[in-house]
Parts: sequence; structure tokens; C-alpha cells
Amino acid sequence: PTPAIAGFASRAAMSDEGRFLFYASQPRVLSELDFDQVCGGREPGVGVLGCYTLADGRIALFDIVNVDLQDFEVVVAAHEMLHAAWDRLSEAEQAALAAPLEEVFAGVAPDSELAERVAAYEAADPASRIPELYAIVGTEIADLPPVLEEHYARWFDDRGQVVALWQQVEAIFVELEAELERLNAELERLAAEIATEQDAAERVARRLEADIEAFNARAARPGGYTSQEAFQRDRRALIQRQDALSRSIDATNAKVDEYNTLVEQFEALNAQAAALGKELNIDPEPLEPGAEPPAEP
Repeated sequence: PTPAIAGFASRAAMSDEGRFLFYASQPRVLSELDFDQVCGGREPGVGVLGCYTLADGRIALFDIVNVDLQDFEVVVAAHEMLHAAWDRLSEAEQAALAAPLEEVFAGVAPDSELAERVAAYEAADPASRIPELYAIVGTEIADLPPVLEEHYARWFDDRGQVVALWQQVEAIFVELEAELERLNAELERLAAEIATEQDAAERVARRLEADIEAFNARAARPGGYTSQEAFQRDRRALIQRQDALSRSIDATNAKVDEYNTLVEQFEALNAQAAALGKELNIDPEPLEPGAEPPAEP
């Protein structure tokens, strides 16, 4: 093995038998073009980082160059080693593992990324469900029933090491998605407030305009005001309403500025997510803001 391949085996804490299967599968790290030719095409939002080809029993790994994500390459290497292991299990051994694997997967939230990933595998090839669960559960799920822990101990000296690496990389995307969702919720809240305030300001402005016209007409009519005091009182009241409306519009405009600033942050974060996705061989599928942008004040 090359130093990189040997490093994957060590960092994943593969046992001697797991390391033997990994090396026997002649793993190689490929650039994007070469990898796609070996492992097939891609779909938007789905990243393929490795494959075990049944025809020749070889492992191909996507070359992840981002240093913040390189731990993922170790996880993928372990995942593909488990595919090589599954390929060598007897039908009886495979059948005995199906039920405990399904039991573990039953505890996964149906709207989670993992559930969606397994559904995508199954949609592409219904027969892939249990083999994929076998590789995923062994590298991504920390707490397993004894029957599975004992089985995976055949391939790993310390399976917790590869699971910890998975959790570190997963946390990057979980935090990024959480921040995108937080910004999106804030944009929706601000858009709703802005729309409500703008509607209210328009109603107030229409009433004020009508009252100003009525005041001007009364002031221009002989005998409309019988005292200067009454004239000044009504005039001051209209000016106060004008000032209040101006303050209200200024406050709404400040929220529009805040909204536009958040949109910039949202778009920058989306770009960051797309860049990270590209590093993981994922064609970008950016999240769109849920709120419509506010109308110009």
C-alpha cells in the first residue's frame, strides 16, 4: 500500500483482518474525472466518495483535498472495506446480520440525512439496502447491539475511532445547515414584519392624506376655522401624525436594511456549503430563502 492508503487503515483502526481485506481490494485514490469513470455518474445533492466494484473486487476513493474534510476519506475507506468484507461473507452470515442491522436503522429519524441516503441507495438498487446498511452502521453509528459490535470487531480494533471521525465531519455540515435554517427563519420573520408594517403605513398614509386635504379645504374656506387656536391645534395634530408616520417608515426601512444584510450572509453561507459539497463530489443544490424579499419602501 501507498503511505496514504496505509494511513487510512491505521486511522480507521482496522484490525489485521480488516487491513488485509482493504489492501487486497487494491484501493486507489482518484481525481474527479477518473473517479467518475470508475464509480459512475452523480445526482444533484448526492456525493459519491467511494465505491467497491464487484466485477474486480477493487476499491476506488475520491481524492478529498480540503484539509478540513480529509477525515471523511478515512471513513469512506473503512466503509468500502466493509463492502469488501460483506462480499466475502457467506449467505448465512449475511442473512443473520440483516435483522440487527434493520433494528439499528429503525432508530434513525425518518427525515434525517442518513434515512434519505439509504432511500437513495435503495431507489437505485433495491438489493443494495442491507449491504449499504452494513457499511454505514459499521462506520457511522456509535451504539450498537452486542451481536453487531462483536461482528465488527473482526474488522476493527477500535471501531469508535472511525465513528468519531465521521461525527467530526458530520458536525461541520450539521452546524452549517443549522445556521442556514436559522438565517432562513429570521428572513421569514423579518419579511412578514416588514410586509405588515408597510401595509399599516400605507393605510395610515392614506388616512393622513385625506385628513390633510380636509384640513386644507377647511382652512381655505371662509369661516372654516373660527379661531386661530383651533387652526393651530388641528395643524399640530396633523404634523404629529406625519412625524409618527415618518418614524414608523424609518423603523421599517431599518428592518429592510437588516433583511438585505441577512440575505448577503445567507448567500455567502450557501456558497460556502456549495464549496464544501464540491470538495465531497456533490453537485450543489443550494437552499433558497423561504421568504420573498420585501418590496422597496
